Amino acid sequence: MKKIMFLIVVVLGWFLAPAQTHWTPVTGYESTMSVTGVIIIDGVEQTSTQLEIGAFCGDECRGAKKAGFFPPTSQYTVPISIAGLSGDLITFRVYDHSQGQELDLESESSLTFEINAVIGTFGNWYQFVFTTSQPASWSNPETWGGSVPDEGSSVTLPNNVIIDNNASVTVAEMTIPTEYTLTIESGSTLIVNGDLICNDETGLVIEDGAQVINASPNVKATVEKDINAFTAKDTDGWYLISSSVNEMAIAGSDFITESYDLYRYKENGNGSVWENYRAGHADFTAFENARGYLYANSNSFTPVFTGDLNYDDIARPITCTGSNAISGFNVIGNPFPHNIYKGAGGAIDDASLAAGYYTLSFKGEWEAHTYEEAILPEQGIMVKTTTSKDLIIVKTTDAATSETTAKNEIARLKFMVSGEKGEDRAYVYFGEGIGLDKIDHLSDVAPMIYIANDGGDYAITMIDEETERFNLNFKAKNIGWYTLNVNADGDFSYLYLFDRLTGEEVDLLLENSYTFIGAPGDSENRFFVKVKDFTDVDENYANMTFAYVSNGEIIVNGNGTLQMFDITGKNVMNVNVNGVETVRKPSPGLYIVRIVNETNVKTQKIVVR
Repeated sequence: MKKIMFLIVVVLGWFLAPAQTHWTPVTGYESTMSVTGVIIIDGVEQTSTQLEIGAFCGDECRGAKKAGFFPPTSQYTVPISIAGLSGDLITFRVYDHSQGQELDLESESSLTFEINAVIGTFGNWYQFVFTTSQPASWSNPETWGGSVPDEGSSVTLPNNVIIDNNASVTVAEMTIPTEYTLTIESGSTLIVNGDLICNDETGLVIEDGAQVINASPNVKATVEKDINAFTAKDTDGWYLISSSVNEMAIAGSDFITESYDLYRYKENGNGSVWENYRAGHADFTAFENARGYLYANSNSFTPVFTGDLNYDDIARPITCTGSNAISGFNVIGNPFPHNIYKGAGGAIDDASLAAGYYTLSFKGEWEAHTYEEAILPEQGIMVKTTTSKDLIIVKTTDAATSETTAKNEIARLKFMVSGEKGEDRAYVYFGEGIGLDKIDHLSDVAPMIYIANDGGDYAITMIDEETERFNLNFKAKNIGWYTLNVNADGDFSYLYLFDRLTGEEVDLLLENSYTFIGAPGDSENRFFVKVKDFTDVDENYANMTFAYVSNGEIIVNGNGTLQMFDITGKNVMNVNVNGVETVRKPSPGLYIVRIVNETNVKTQKIVVR
């Protein structure tokens, strides 16, 4: 008897427990019916108390109830009371309180109202069945009731449609009725050569990684941007973003959440050049056209830009004040929902800009790029200018044919360095032009590689074609193993890399990579590259062999602290040496040994057998 009473109490508590609902049922109906069921979405029974069922006759709400946990069967059930008249058709909807929105689902369930009816009982629950609304595939002829539209077609969307599977679709004209949605899946492209008509922001959805190419004004759209959460905001989670829609307000947008940071870059700013939106700057209210922003969030989610797609050339003010170390650097962005290029013949073709541009990696690395690489939709970039002006970004998808500022270019070298904590790259152009100054990463662990030339440090530099050698500088922020790779574009008959610390030299025409150990205390002026064969005496380049294996022992000649590292970068020995000494022999393998003292650092490899 006690068990029965307990069960009755549990059931009554479950049925009568009050819960705040999203929908408010109408009043005035004398008759009711009760339905108790479970929620099934895409064949899966739901286990959440955050889902609410709304019962409707047309658009009139007749009942609403949130799901509750039912202990006797360990299910999440909805006991809903529905008001109405005999014969009314009752349909159902789902509201998700965890998302704060009604779910876009198609209901497979409906009931005819019966006075005092009881539907769904213990062990035989009614099923509120819903399915995710699936758009029709553009490439399926059945979507169009015949043949798939071609580039000469004038299309009116007949249903919800998706361009998927990395497809590229071209049509002459397109109209998207307000009741339907066209989704461009990531990797896919829509090209409309004539008029594109969409009067509802939800009618055209452009996923992150998709492209839309058109020249029509007043095209409303929703443009998605995928954001991954930072794990430690100072070291990862960075994005340079840019909006494809016209001047969308920041306040109230998806980007403003409980935990976010949104910065704009002020080349002529006082103090910090990064200004945080949180600080309440009076003129920091919208995502300006063709401006880039630094963004991070503690959540992984997909915020959206909504509004009219930018469709014509855009002027972006840029500055060069000469007042600080970052003079001339500006963060701009791709203002269009398609790829653009920077360089001669591309969307950003300006003789006042330095060669190339920077993007920002998720880990906070400033990555240098050249004219061949596309600037993606919703992507911000950092450029350097030599003058303050309005930079014109032309609405074109044309690829650039060269660097706008690289004159008489005859060859090019690309250097890439990678380690456990990150990577970096630098370029050498043999010709004339404006080089891209090297800037430090936001990351405090990523390595840096750059060219020292004409008193400056460059990520992209121009050198005379008669140059015989140049310095390739490297900065390690963590001790460990690094690999330097080189790609040579041009007619090179001689190309050598010299390591001043180890005394090693590498024929880059035979071996395009070099692995070495680096540490924060090393001189940044570590490498130089010879592109012509000549006799050279370098006071910093000499035979630095100071350790060798003899008769099963390691003999060291030097003064300072002897450090030894295995191939994983693990420090296996630290001893002080003074002159010629014998030190203990480690296990067989390849090691890097270094002698560090107040005046210099010497490094070399040894093999212990």
